[in-house]
Order: sequence, then C-alpha cells, then structure tokens
Amino acid sequence: MKPLCLAPWTSIDIDPSALIRPCCKYVPTNPERMYVTENTIQDYKNSKFLQDIKHTMLQNEWPTGCIRCKTEEDSGIKSKRELDYARWTKDWDQYTEDKGIIVVSIAFGNTCNLKCISCNSSASSRWRKEYKDLYNVDHKAIEVIDNLASEEIFQTLQNVIHFDIHGGEPFLSEIEKQIDLLERYVESGQSKDISLHYTTNGQTFPNNKFWDLWKNFKEIDLQLSIDGVGTRYEYIRYPANNDKLLKNVESYLKKQNILCNFRLSVSHTLSAYNIFYLDEFFYWCEKIGLPVPWCGAVHKPIHMQPCVFPSKIREKISDTLSKSKYNEVIQWKNYMLANDSSDNYNYFLQMKDKHDIYRNLNFAKTFPELEELINGI
Repeated sequence: MKPLCLAPWTSIDIDPSALIRPCCKYVPTNPERMYVTENTIQDYKNSKFLQDIKHTMLQNEWPTGCIRCKTEEDSGIKSKRELDYARWTKDWDQYTEDKGIIVVSIAFGNTCNLKCISCNSSASSRWRKEYKDLYNVDHKAIEVIDNLASEEIFQTLQNVIHFDIHGGEPFLSEIEKQIDLLERYVESGQSKDISLHYTTNGQTFPNNKFWDLWKNFKEIDLQLSIDGVGTRYEYIRYPANNDKLLKNVESYLKKQNILCNFRLSVSHTLSAYNIFYLDEFFYWCEKIGLPVPWCGAVHKPIHMQPCVFPSKIREKISDTLSKSKYNEVIQWKNYMLANDSSDNYNYFLQMKDKHDIYRNLNFAKTFPELEELINGI
C-alpha cells in the first residue's frame, strides 16, 4: 500500500536552527523536536517520532504536523506533497526502503544579510537584535552542520538524488562546508545524478567556485525568493536593494541562456504585507522574463499570515485579486477567504507599527492601497 506521502521515507529537512523533520512544511510539537547538533541522522531515522508519522501515513491519514499541506490542498492549492510527487514520480513509484533518504533539504547555518519581515532570528542572523528587542526571544547564531555532520551526510545518504540548500542566505552560510560536501559527490562520481536547488534572496551572487562545481551536477535550480516589487520588495525584505536584485536577475538570466543544466525559479512568501499585490508580482515576473512563481503562505509568525485581516478587508482584497488573469492568483484568493486568523489582526497592527519605528520605515507610504483598506473599517 502506498502511503499518503512518501516524504517520511524518502526525505529529510535540516532547518537553520538544526531541527530535523521529514520536510520543510512539517510542524513538529515540542516533544517531537530533534536537532542535528544533538542527534545523528541515524537517531532520527530510528526515532519513535518518525515511526509514528509513517504509521499514520500508511493509514492514509494526515499527521498533525502536516497541517500546512492539508490546508493548502483543502483550498485547491498544490501542496508540497503533490509538487514533490509530480517532480519525482518515477523515483517515488520505484522507491524501495533500502534506498533510504534520497532527497535532502539542508541549511548550513542562519547567516543572512537581510531580515525579511516574515522571518525571524532562528533563520536569519541579522534579525537577532530586533527580534530580541521586540519579541524578547534570543536565537543565537549556530553552526548547523559541523565537520562530523557533513561526513555523516555523505556516508549515510549514498543514494541521494537531490539537495535543497537554503538558509539563512546559502551564499553566505558556511561556504567552505558547502563546497566540501559538493566536492565529495563530484569526486565519487555521483554528482552527475544529483540535482541541486538553492533558495537565495537575490542580493548575493555566487562566486566562481560554485559555478565550477555546478558543471558536474545533473541540474541546478536556483530559486529567487522575492516577496514584492520595487519599494515593497525593499520593505518586506529589509534592507534589500532593488537595483542590486535587478542586476543579479539579469546576470542569472544570461547564465540560464548559456548553461544547459542551470535554470531559474521564483518563490514568493505570501503574507499580510503582500497578498493584496499578488497579481502585480505575477505580472512583474512575466514582464522581466522570470518563470511563474511558486507561492507559499506564511505559517509563523501567525500575525503575519495572509488571512489575518477581518472579513471585510479580505473581501476587498478578494475583489481585487478576482480580476487577475493568473489561475494561481485566483487559487490564493480562495485560500485567503477560506482561512481566518483574524484573531491576530490587532497584534499585526501593533507589530507593524513597532517594526516601522524600529526600522524607520513607513507602511502607509509603501502599501497605500492596503493602508486605505485598513483605515476604511
């Protein structure tokens, strides 16, 4: 019997706080939490935590931690579960347990040059002081993958076909350890069968060492994580520079035209700050030659979810998004209407203003249409 999702068997995610889980969408409870800085990958594979998830999946039921995929599918959005299966249909259908983990998502650290508004200090080192000052939570910078963990990854995951490398900012986090791991797979000859996926904020262009190594891999999918256009991009991904982003996008597009194994993709983190402008972002991507973006909704912080607004505002946003020519925009409009986290709306307003003061920004000036809706109720 095929399980509801194969990720607990085929995949592992190691996030910027060193948390280990089946995939980046899984939301573990505190008792379930395991960390690669404290546990080995083998500990995780043998854990009751993972065995319980597998058992639930084999009953064709959703584990509690899989709420994000379930909510998206209930709203007509293609979930990570569905997207992964579509991408690796052959590998999934032919999968046997003796292959072990074949898809790895990994952050080498949380070093980052930005503090995007919907992020936090566990995933971005630049957030640390502001997060401590405003939320009274201090996430110290950590070395997620030490030399021992890097060795275990290579020795334990001999049948790997894909790496997701994120951050922090992957082109700033533990570069030497990244290079070392890639070189191991090049030297073993496995690289020709391995695809790499990077999620970058677009402010840092990878150095020549990466480009030289990437020639040996099956495919490089470089995903630009962009959450707005122009000044809205700079506000949400503070303190990003839009001119630098456009310059790097132009360079990436040129690379895509000359390298047969290199392609660009785009991710867009949907939050209370940008749900109103989703159609604008899809049009911008089309206009400058970027592919259709993949969208994912903010889960935490809960007060920044795209469905945090009261129903009157969500209905107004819906009216605007309903005019879009893009099917994906319509689907996310439906998601926003079907989900309600407006209990946190006042907290959103409170923290919006606190972040503006802290960063010397102006929400009303940057998002005038959204500000008008807020003031209109």
